[in-house]
Order: sequence, then C-alpha cells, then structure tokens
Amino acid sequence: MNLGLENIEDYTKDLPWMLKALIQLEKEFVHEQWFFRKPIHPETAFREIVDELHPKLDALIHQRGSSYTRQLLYKIDLSEHQVAKANSLAPHSDFSEVLSKLVLKRCLQKVLIRNYYKTCEKGSLDEGMGK
Repeated sequence: MNLGLENIEDYTKDLPWMLKALIQLEKEFVHEQWFFRKPIHPETAFREIVDELHPKLDALIHQRGSSYTRQLLYKIDLSEHQVAKANSLAPHSDFSEVLSKLVLKRCLQKVLIRNYYKTCEKGSLDEGMGK
C-alpha cells in the first residue's frame, strides 16, 4: 500500500475520509481555535476545505512570518522539499493555497496511515486469538 502524498488523490473524493481528515486538520490547528464547516458533497469536499483553510493560513503566515511557516511544516510533518516541489508544479498559484492543499493532503495521509496500521494490528490480533 503506497500512501504517499501523490498517491492519495482518490481519497480526496471520498466524503467519510475527508471528514476524518477535517478532524485531523482541526487538531493540527487546535491552538489557533480554527473550526471548519463540514462539506456534504464528496466531489467538492477537498476544494471546500482548502477554500476555507487558505485565507486562514495566508493570514497566519503574513502575521507570523517565515520562521512560523517552517515551524508549521515541522509540526505537520511536511518537508521544505515537498513544499518546493508542489509550488513548482503550480507556478500560477498562491503559495498559501499550495500550502493549504499540502496540509490537507498530509492530514488525510495521517488518517489513512493510522487506519491502515490499526486494521493490520486488529487483523493480527484476531489471528493470534484464533478468530
């Protein structure tokens, strides 16, 4: 199973996964006390969350500067290389919009990885218990 950021596009159109990613996003920004509207359409869920995250993140970056941005990347576990690559692939997009998409994808990736390993552990526990 390959859950790299570039391989999770299909999950961005799956509403239950996007709602779990939204919960993770709120956890990432708990100190900012950010809350987001829950999308209801699977096809637009990713875009709706990005559209809501983008202005908040843009304002935060402008208020706190580049050192905060590096701290944010570290906290969310995004490398500067990942950001630079995404930024180069979207040369006409605003930096904070590119970052918003990456942050949301990373939150989705965390949810998917957590679920994958929780499922694997449960399966191996069931096998070990003779179920």
